[in-house]
Amino acid sequence: MENIIITKAFYCNKKNTFFYALAFVLVLFSSCKKEEDVQLSVDFVYEVLDTNYTVPAHILFTNQTQGATYYKWTFEGGNPSSFDKREPGAVTFNNTGVVKIKLEAWNDNERKEKEVTIILDSVVTAGFSATPVINNFAPVDYNFVNTSLGASMYNWQFLGAANTTSSSDKNPSNIRYNTAGVYRVFLQSQNTRGRKDTVSKFITVRPTLSAAFSIEPSFDDVDDYEAPLVATLKNNTISATLHNWQAPGGTLSSTTDSIPTVTYNTPGTYTVTYVADNGKQTQTVTQSIIVKPNTGMRTFTNVKFGINSADATLGCYFSTQLRRVFKSTEVTNTNGPKIDLCFFGLSNNFTFNKFISPDSVQLFTFPVIVNASHTNYINLQESCGCGLFTVSQFDNAVNGTMLNAINVPTIGGGANFSNAIVPRIVLFANQAGKKGAIKIKQFVNDGLQSYILCDIKVQKD
Repeated sequence: MENIIITKAFYCNKKNTFFYALAFVLVLFSSCKKEEDVQLSVDFVYEVLDTNYTVPAHILFTNQTQGATYYKWTFEGGNPSSFDKREPGAVTFNNTGVVKIKLEAWNDNERKEKEVTIILDSVVTAGFSATPVINNFAPVDYNFVNTSLGASMYNWQFLGAANTTSSSDKNPSNIRYNTAGVYRVFLQSQNTRGRKDTVSKFITVRPTLSAAFSIEPSFDDVDDYEAPLVATLKNNTISATLHNWQAPGGTLSSTTDSIPTVTYNTPGTYTVTYVADNGKQTQTVTQSIIVKPNTGMRTFTNVKFGINSADATLGCYFSTQLRRVFKSTEVTNTNGPKIDLCFFGLSNNFTFNKFISPDSVQLFTFPVIVNASHTNYINLQESCGCGLFTVSQFDNAVNGTMLNAINVPTIGGGANFSNAIVPRIVLFANQAGKKGAIKIKQFVNDGLQSYILCDIKVQKD
């Protein structure tokens, strides 16, 4: 009986253990079943840091996937370009345009993915070039070529333009400027997200065509306008690109140069015609010139020769070739050989005066003239015994032929003179063989700055 009881007890214990085990298995199965029932869903969100879509752009990704065990991120153009963990964090993108981001997620039973595209912008850089239609002489139309980068909207400002002051066109054209000047153009370029850049440039509008010229005789002809005459056609035209000259009766160095020369070999009245063109406008102007007969003589009036003490202030030298007085401080190796008249006055009392040859000025306290020429004189006609050239002859001499009567010996004409006779005629022949006469009209006493006042007539080529 006792054994039975024990057996029964054992049986009951064994039975309870079985039920406990069975209950555990059922609970475990039920738990696994509930876990397998979680559905796989793939999702993520992103945030563009600082809302800056301009590359390099930094984008933060947050994974919102459920029911996945494994992950694979793909970032087109990103750094990194792929990632196999749940949270990639921030990714840097350097490529502009459309970039693709894909997340693949899976578990042991299924696999899903999500893909999005993001448009990234390049840096907005404003730029343009300006080109005038035909040329930039007013009135002018300018065309503008937009070289901006990363922009899709444009705002132009044209300061001083005649037909419009603003435009939203990408490449505005035929923007007109009517008056000469320098004008500023602004361009603001913008992308769709409001990123902007601004640039400005200056354009130049040159003046409208205005034709003008003058006839300017050469140095050898400017004082007498005698034939043969060479003149420069000095062009004072504004805004010309093409030139056409006509000079009937003269010889032009060129008919199309901007500044040609013209030569007239015979006396007369001549007309020069000039046609200016700049591709937009044409203008014609004329000028006249009177060419006188060649007298073969050059005349200088009211020439001052200072006494010895005024050599550095008034000057004691004269060049009939250069047609001017020289001070001793102005004499150089270039102009020195062209000096042919020199005066020595001992003092303001004018008791001792004489014209001296340039190659002997050093004998009269003046500095040496390098490569000086030689000139012969008759300082005192009344004592030379060589024939007289009178004041009347001087005054009536109107051409170089009349100076042929002058006879200047190679020696014996260097006597000095005083101020006892006024006017006084001094005769000379320079190294080039040109004869001439000096009419001393006045002896002016001004202390150390005393001088003689003269007229000079000399033969020329």
